[in-house]
Amino acid sequence: MSVEDFDVVVAGGGPGGSTVATLVAMQGHRVLLLEKEVFPRYQIGESLLPATVHGVCRMLGVADELAGAGFPIKRGGTFRWGARPEPWTFHFGISAKMAGSTSHAYQVERARFDEILLNNAKSKGVVVREGCSVHDVVEDGERVTGAKYTDPDGNEREVSARFVIDASGNKSRLYSKVGGSRNYSEFFRSLALFGYFEGGKRLPEPVSGNILSVAFDNGWYWVIP
Repeated sequence: MSVEDFDVVVAGGGPGGSTVATLVAMQGHRVLLLEKEVFPRYQIGESLLPATVHGVCRMLGVADELAGAGFPIKRGGTFRWGARPEPWTFHFGISAKMAGSTSHAYQVERARFDEILLNNAKSKGVVVREGCSVHDVVEDGERVTGAKYTDPDGNEREVSARFVIDASGNKSRLYSKVGGSRNYSEFFRSLALFGYFEGGKRLPEPVSGNILSVAFDNGWYWVIP
């Protein structure tokens, strides 16, 4: 079995994986990104913040494409929270540092948003392979020197790299391959439900694209338009 060689291998093609892969490739390094799904694929979310839209996305070179994608504009957040029964709103533009053209973000569909980022990674020189599941790392002594993955045809592959980045999300098991563990907070153990609704009434302009968060006696919920 032939072993390819890259500077960096990234496991996972979501926003984290595509972002780090793109930024590293833009510095002239050879980057391979392995994603187990084939995009576009369903994912829950997402409500972005201005720093993501006007900071990270501009660094990646996708800010203009994101602006033209037709996602709802988010100018802040609206809450029914605390002692006051009336909803209250904060605006990103209240800060002098964020006022003007950078005082908004977007409510994005993850399937479309993630595909925009992944396609951008390809355009920036990242070698992207979809349908490839990373299941193990290659080690030389105490150092990780590559990754093992299964390609779309079920063949086992191996790739060497100076660095391996695990961006495969909360279902990743790669951390256990290098002696890592996860410690979950008992305080934050809870139950979350989600759903989709049609015909819901939005908040009035200019905050119709805001996230709405509401607290009640036994929990809280939020609505993303």
